[in-house]
Amino acid sequence: MNDDTLTKLVARGLVDKIISLFNKYLGTQLKIRNENRVLPYISKKRVMEDLDISDSTLDNWEKHGLNRYKPRYKTSLIYYLIDDVCKFIVIDT
Repeated sequence: MNDDTLTKLVARGLVDKIISLFNKYLGTQLKIRNENRVLPYISKKRVMEDLDISDSTLDNWEKHGLNRYKPRYKTSLIYYLIDDVCKFIVIDT
């Protein structure tokens, strides 16, 4: 096998991996965006369930700029704008 063939095989493998990761990323975004919602918000609990992430991951995202929204009345509920959450979904290899 010459170097040119090896280069093509490696490049093909990388392209396949990128396509796979991108499809996973799109699927995750569609999952949290594709519901009929009245408001553009999603609860903290739902974000953790839908994205299969922990509370500490959301805390880390907040430290890096994710805004949390709370109702004015006394409650422990926390919400996030769906578009803001989508900005924090990254392709991780």
